[in-house]
Amino acid sequence: MNNRNEQLAQNVVEIFKKSISAEARAHLSEAEFTELAQIILEALELEMTEAVEMVDELEKRLKERAGHREMDL
Repeated sequence: MNNRNEQLAQNVVEIFKKSISAEARAHLSEAEFTELAQIILEALELEMTEAVEMVDELEKRLKERAGHREMDL
């Protein structure tokens, strides 16, 4: 999964590079583009962590409900 996020971050950087002018690109170093990719990767990982926590909470709530079946017929 991490490789997928790394690839996605790199793709975003490449799209960004294409969206700015050649003059703007000339003012940015490869190290800065690498830093941008790292920032994007960290944001993706944070979002993934939050999504996992949400799924865990949902699982817990569903298990609680399954254990307390309501008899409203």
